[in-house]
Amino acid sequence: MNKLSQCFMITLLCCPLAAWGQEPSIVFTAAPERCVALHKGQTCYQDVQFRWKTPEVGQYCLVLVERQQQLTCWRGASVQQYQYSFEGDKTTTFNLIRNGDTNPLAEVKVIVTWVYKAPKQSQSGWRLF
Repeated sequence: MNKLSQCFMITLLCCPLAAWGQEPSIVFTAAPERCVALHKGQTCYQDVQFRWKTPEVGQYCLVLVERQQQLTCWRGASVQQYQYSFEGDKTTTFNLIRNGDTNPLAEVKVIVTWVYKAPKQSQSGWRLF
């Protein structure tokens, strides 16, 4: 390789962002992501903190997918957060969308799990031997 090729390769390796521009991405999280109930089928109750950052100014909404319910909407591109009182007996999906659009920009799930998979059977029942 000649000196010019070597300099070019070193420049590309040292400065990849200058060579390949990256599109700003959307950050969307839920904390905690897991809600734990005692027995399978019981409703799980928990406060979930949603946080997001959008790359460009616009009108956005946080949507509960199963009910197609808008929980909150805002205008802007800064970091936002929203506290939601979660009540559910199954894993639930939340989307971040542009207001007026149906395609989600980002998605997060709150996973419902149980300590015991099935309720304990009563020990007071009659037994036949």
